[in-house]
Amino acid sequence: MWHDRNNRIGRALVACAIALVSVSSCTPDGPESGPPTHPTDRYSVTLEWTAPTTDSVGRPLEDLAGYRLYYTPDPPTEADGVMIEVGAGTLYQVTGLEAGDYLFAVTAVDEIGNESEFSDPLAVEVGP
Repeated sequence: MWHDRNNRIGRALVACAIALVSVSSCTPDGPESGPPTHPTDRYSVTLEWTAPTTDSVGRPLEDLAGYRLYYTPDPPTEADGVMIEVGAGTLYQVTGLEAGDYLFAVTAVDEIGNESEFSDPLAVEVGP
C-alpha cells in the first residue's frame, strides 16, 4: 500500500491532507452503553480531507474525479492493505473495523485515472 507508484502518465496530482473526524463503535455483541469490550465488537472511523486545488506544479486542478482511501493495520503490510473508491466526496466512514491500530491515507484521482501520491498517513487507534 505505501509503495512508490511508477509509470504514471499525465499531470501529477497533489495529495490531500487527511484528518480524523470520529471513531465510534458498532457493538452487536457488546454492552448497550459504554465502550465495547468484547473481542468481536466492530468500530467505525470517520475521516475527512481537504480537496486539492492545484496540481503538483501549481496549476489549477480542473480534472479531479475523486479519491481513493487506503488503510492498513499498523505496522502496514502490503497484503493487509485495503483500497476504497470514495468518489468525489471528502468525508468517508470506514465500518466494521476490529480493535487495533490502523494507518489511513488518501489519494486524489483525475478524470483519466492518474493518481496522486499518498497523503501523509494518519494513525488511528480503535477499540477499548
